[in-house]
Amino acid sequence: MSRIVRQPIAVCRWQADDPVAFVHRGEVHTIVEILDRWVEMGDWWQGEGERKMLWVWTDHNALFELECTKQSWFVYKAWD
Repeated sequence: MSRIVRQPIAVCRWQADDPVAFVHRGEVHTIVEILDRWVEMGDWWQGEGERKMLWVWTDHNALFELECTKQSWFVYKAWD
């Protein structure tokens, strides 16, 4: 089951333009695999641009959907 979280995260390591590790709820999650990536359009009528989305598997055996808007990163969804 997934839940929408939409919490900001601190990305602590990078490889090219993708995060390699991030801090969520005080724990460092290292990304083991990027399962999928896509771009979504934000609410253009409110001035939002494109959002980079990543579906990732981490070393905590957790599945997250990450979102990047204007260089700010968020955990958008988390799966139990």
